Amino acid sequence: MKISLVFPQWTHKLGNYSTVAHQASMFPPLNLAILASIALKAGHEVQLIDAEAEQLNSIQLLEKVYKFKPDLIGMTATTSFFDIVTQQAMDFKRVLGSKIVIGGVHVTHFKESIFYKCFDYFIIGQCENTFASFLKDPAKTKGVIYRDKGHPVFTGYNDFPVDLDNIPFPAIHLLNTNIYTIGTLGGRKVYTSMMLSRGCPYHCVFCSSKIFGTHVRRRSVLNAIEELRIIVDVLKIKHIYFVDDTFTLNREYILHFCDEIQKNSLKFTFETSTRANLVDEKLIQTMKKAGLIRLSFGLESADLRVRELIRKEIPLEAYIEANRLTNKYGIETINSVMLGLPGDTKESIYRTIDWVRYNKHIKHATFAIAIPYPGSVMWEWANQGKHGLKLLTKDFSKYQRYGSAVMEVNGMSPSEILNLQKYGLMRIYSVWWRIIPVIKRFGIRNLIVPFLTSLWSIIKKGGKNEKNI
Repeated sequence: MKISLVFPQWTHKLGNYSTVAHQASMFPPLNLAILASIALKAGHEVQLIDAEAEQLNSIQLLEKVYKFKPDLIGMTATTSFFDIVTQQAMDFKRVLGSKIVIGGVHVTHFKESIFYKCFDYFIIGQCENTFASFLKDPAKTKGVIYRDKGHPVFTGYNDFPVDLDNIPFPAIHLLNTNIYTIGTLGGRKVYTSMMLSRGCPYHCVFCSSKIFGTHVRRRSVLNAIEELRIIVDVLKIKHIYFVDDTFTLNREYILHFCDEIQKNSLKFTFETSTRANLVDEKLIQTMKKAGLIRLSFGLESADLRVRELIRKEIPLEAYIEANRLTNKYGIETINSVMLGLPGDTKESIYRTIDWVRYNKHIKHATFAIAIPYPGSVMWEWANQGKHGLKLLTKDFSKYQRYGSAVMEVNGMSPSEILNLQKYGLMRIYSVWWRIIPVIKRFGIRNLIVPFLTSLWSIIKKGGKNEKNI
């Protein structure tokens, strides 16, 4: 069987933020690459396309898939670009008539309610242990929605992969690996992504990962080192983004992993994310020696009441200490903030912006709009009108973290929240020692449009005038 696995282009819909978003979120589609490996092992012919990375519009993507003439087309979909996947599936079905299967968190949450005619199958949850079976007989495979005499049938939930060492390495060789580049303080680097663990034991209200379970599973260090050898020594890729939910959740595991990187003389740089209270000096120092150059923390808010509501039970002092340590060892650090969270007010958002602005240890921060993704507690609260949230639309094409807001929060309209986002970005990066690293990462040409747009918006609104914003 001929199989096309497709990741769609989506950042073009973000307007002034599209170029920066493309550069910041152009990750190789690991989930599809793993499924490609499974299909290849089962004897199928596989085409793997990342239309976002290749910047293929819908027509160009259709032409590329048409030339391959697949029997089955597989796509993954998040909430924010499910509309794009749906339209692309309609085009594929109209022109090719191929069977179409969709997976991802969005279809896992909504299941039959969005099982449109352009789709032949949904895969619910994680499917690495059932995909080979699906390719043989979908109706006899757990975790599948299919159509029988025009009616959707759900085969029941499948089990999560428990032993991650049994999952084959992703077939990233099917991608054009040279187009995946990421900006760092040392310039742009060709990179790929990799995962050591799955699952997150925490319960942040804005996260929908609970759909895929909270039990943490890890690969063996030996298995991870084996994949690293292929990436670094065979494919010659020298930068890796570890996409684990909480990289340093198990301190001893990471210390062992970093020691093995050095023992095996694997020379590469890497970046990842974790919680600020799960790092210490020895850990930072060891990761630095192994190649760590950038680390991200989820700050979310500096308002204590908001932090309590969103279940972010980390003291603010931990962020100060974590940033102090990363600065000491020359590791670039990103602190992620969300605006429009449950309990947020203009005053709490100003407090957060000012806390970041006047904290000299924090060199880099992002300000995203809080989005109530389906499957999260915040989605339930927004639908119920709890904690000041009022959901204004279920048009998921608008569920973007930049340039769009879909909730009213304690009387703040979407436009007010968006203006606070622009104000926050301008406020933080109005000092030279913060803006220079951002220019190095994204390039000044790509920052001009969003910068001028934000500046003009703030000038029109009168700066930090609470009556105007």
